[in-house]
Amino acid sequence: MRVLVLTTAASWTSGVRLLITLGAELAARGDIVTVACLSRGPLERVVEATFPRLAVRGIAGQGPIARLRSARGIVAALRPDAVLVQSESDSLLAAMATGRRGGVVRRWSIGEDAPHRQPVSGTWRTRLAGSRTRLTSWGRDPIAVSWPEPSSRHAREDVPSKAVPTALWIVPPGEHDEHTAVALRAAEELVGRHPLLRIVLLGEPAALHATRLHAASLGLTAFVQVAPIDTLLLADDIDAAAVWVTADGDDGAIATIAAMQRGIPVVVPAALSFSSMVASRITGFVMPAGDTPTIVAELARVMSDRHEYEAMGDAGRARAARLHGWPQFVDGAAELLSRASGSRVASAAVPSMLTSV
Repeated sequence: MRVLVLTTAASWTSGVRLLITLGAELAARGDIVTVACLSRGPLERVVEATFPRLAVRGIAGQGPIARLRSARGIVAALRPDAVLVQSESDSLLAAMATGRRGGVVRRWSIGEDAPHRQPVSGTWRTRLAGSRTRLTSWGRDPIAVSWPEPSSRHAREDVPSKAVPTALWIVPPGEHDEHTAVALRAAEELVGRHPLLRIVLLGEPAALHATRLHAASLGLTAFVQVAPIDTLLLADDIDAAAVWVTADGDDGAIATIAAMQRGIPVVVPAALSFSSMVASRITGFVMPAGDTPTIVAELARVMSDRHEYEAMGDAGRARAARLHGWPQFVDGAAELLSRASGSRVASAAVPSMLTSV
């Protein structure tokens, strides 16, 4: 199957990263995959550096008309069976460029507002896209999110039992918010019980400036470290007692899955759109508003009990594999793309029985 992954995003967001990583997996399984992104932009450079084996085409032009003309040229040259996109504007661009020669599958971001279950009943862009091509919505109910599992994993019985890591990792949003402030106040209380606690903030240093200032105001400067999000997403093992996720949307959901895959208990505020991914007191903790003392006590207990820590980690691994496993995520995408193509296009990612329409 020929697949075009199309995005006009300006930056390497978690959702875009997931979409292109999915495209790379489809290519590795035997499909012909090309990425179309803004020409000569930062995203194009990141894609070429991160996935050197993926073909990349640049969408030229500054305005919508110029980009549509460029996208039509790419579609005419590649003749994709289906186009995979992330946003509403990209679904319209893909629909106008593809027409009835193929189909478009749009993945909905975690927490994105979906006005109605039917793909053609939303805004005028969605209605127009649905009138021009076969438009398939993916990820409204249930959500569509996953992440590749670690490349290797040590068996529990092969690793000598040791103390729980004295580290709390926090995944904050791009802008400092109250959820992150609560996590820092909880970390302050944990420092009183564990003076050697390390607090690791995951993200870009510039985006974490306000969060670091708040940590400093709590007297946590000596305990705080900053690391890129890839320290969580790409590592086989991580040295943390818990990962506290305060970022919402795809950022937080992917970080949550990555932590569960690595056997680390996860703390998420109950108000976040993906909080149901965590089974409270089984794979981590779902924190109601204003319940910081309880969570601090629970984390302190986990940090002092290796058996409890490992039990939560094992449960997290199992839940991530069962509900958000990468192989079934890729298989599901391949099936949707095949169906959206409007013909019996076989994908190497799924058994032939799944691609019938």
